[in-house]
Amino acid sequence: MSYFKELPSKMKVAFMRFPITLLWVILGSFFTIYIINDGYNWFDNYFSELTVLSIGVSWLIGARFLKENLQNKIIGWLIKSLILIGLFIFYITLPNNDDANSISYTRSFILLLAGHIFVFFAPFATRWNKIDYWNYLKLIITAIGRSALFSIIMYAGLSLALLAIENLFSINFSSKIYGDLFIICLGIVNTFIYLSDFPKQIHHTQEIHYSKALDVLLKYILIPILLLYLVIVYAYSIKIIITWELPQGWVSYLITILSIVGFIIHLIIEPIREKHPNLIIRKFYPVFYFLLFPLFILLFIAIYTRVNDYGFTENRYFLSVLTAWIIGITLYVLLSKKKVLSILPISLFLLCLISIYGPWSAHQVSIKSQVNRLSELILKTDKGEHILSEEEVNQFKSSTRFLKEKDKLYLLENNLGFSTSYIENTYSAGSKLLDSIYGNKAYKLPNTNDYLSFYYNDFTYNEELNVQGYDKLVIVNTSNTRDEKYFLDIKEDFIILNYSDSELFRYNIIEDIKAKLKVHSNLNEASKESFEYEITNDIGKFKFIIKSINGSRKNNKALEIYNLKAYVFISYKKF
Repeated sequence: MSYFKELPSKMKVAFMRFPITLLWVILGSFFTIYIINDGYNWFDNYFSELTVLSIGVSWLIGARFLKENLQNKIIGWLIKSLILIGLFIFYITLPNNDDANSISYTRSFILLLAGHIFVFFAPFATRWNKIDYWNYLKLIITAIGRSALFSIIMYAGLSLALLAIENLFSINFSSKIYGDLFIICLGIVNTFIYLSDFPKQIHHTQEIHYSKALDVLLKYILIPILLLYLVIVYAYSIKIIITWELPQGWVSYLITILSIVGFIIHLIIEPIREKHPNLIIRKFYPVFYFLLFPLFILLFIAIYTRVNDYGFTENRYFLSVLTAWIIGITLYVLLSKKKVLSILPISLFLLCLISIYGPWSAHQVSIKSQVNRLSELILKTDKGEHILSEEEVNQFKSSTRFLKEKDKLYLLENNLGFSTSYIENTYSAGSKLLDSIYGNKAYKLPNTNDYLSFYYNDFTYNEELNVQGYDKLVIVNTSNTRDEKYFLDIKEDFIILNYSDSELFRYNIIEDIKAKLKVHSNLNEASKESFEYEITNDIGKFKFIIKSINGSRKNNKALEIYNLKAYVFISYKKF
């Protein structure tokens, strides 16, 4: 109860201590409320602003923690100023909202992650004490949990209060008010409570506050789960040796997660490890690290195989870098006498920054790798004279899609001898490029037993549809049952619209889809207008607009539709 009494004064102190951060959060929250209430596509239209506002919070908190623990306050202010300048530069270098691609999203996510890691070591960037660091980590986790809990309770309480006022006093609030309230609780209230829990005195805490709940969490949950996964991975390793097959790619993710969880457990138990009565906790170091080494062989084989076969992508790059970091940390912990464990978050933080900027960044390395692979395959085609194998065709298409997604297809133009600007669709980029290289020649022999799937989706749904000239609009799909008034049937080559037991019209949709598939390898390349059909018969006039359709075809002949959704405008004849 005393915490709640002290909370207003704590929040005031927090604002005096973190004025720039909290003003950033307040303005950012109200800006977010404004753009959400302003219209549709608010995330796409304000991607750059929302990204920088989100990233800035943790970076500014970390800068303040760092500044408070530096003896030279001028350097502290300089670091904070550089972070603000860096945020501004990042903002102006982000692509236009419409041009944001996976590079922008990945870079933004890594910077957001780096900001949170920064908070976990900022006061210990220049000095180390394992008891102080342990207490600091406990403070962070407690503050995160408490601020999240209080924010949720406040949001739930205020939302129920608004709901009660609406129902008891017949007052209609806009539904947007609940979204606005959520942003205020998540952004402003959550951050104020979080920062109000942090004392300025982080160093020289002397006494470690190790709770029974944490002891239970370690002994009966975290460590047993870690041991279980170690057993699973070791069992899989034995299976690999017996069957003599290459490891599956996902095992690398499992070993990576297992290693990081082990590092976190070590950070938690380090100050109390040597005097703890539990043998597993006392022997966690160095046994866990020795157990990791055999798994590194499996991890290396899994990553090397994929990179050697398919080249680097961002995911493989990050996994490779993370693997190198894990091996480096393991060697450091085993060989170092000082064991300054703050090196874990500090090195991971630096790794995040290195991996997204410069010629060694994930994007540059992966793009260069895929360009080299595609260049080799282009040369191998010998301008359409040499047939690629099915595996090579699949690799060609995969790499082309990757480069198109990154807007880097133009890097192939010197090898191709023609421009790639005509390629608009990412999914079919590889097929288009192969068509251009081979012309009328076949670049692969189709397997006549294969089913080739097709699909089309129109995601532009309008809230208000103009039904002028028609009596009504109905939405139908092939999953409609006969219990509903309007439902669709597909018989032979025809799509049939029914009303109760009466047939309103039928249309040969199969022939139309076949005609489209002759022109487009992907139906999404066809124009939306080509999926609009006007039908007139003795019953009336109909406008049939397909919103989504998917199915398969065999041998480029037999075609089957699985699902179809459409808008139907109906105008009955007046008799």
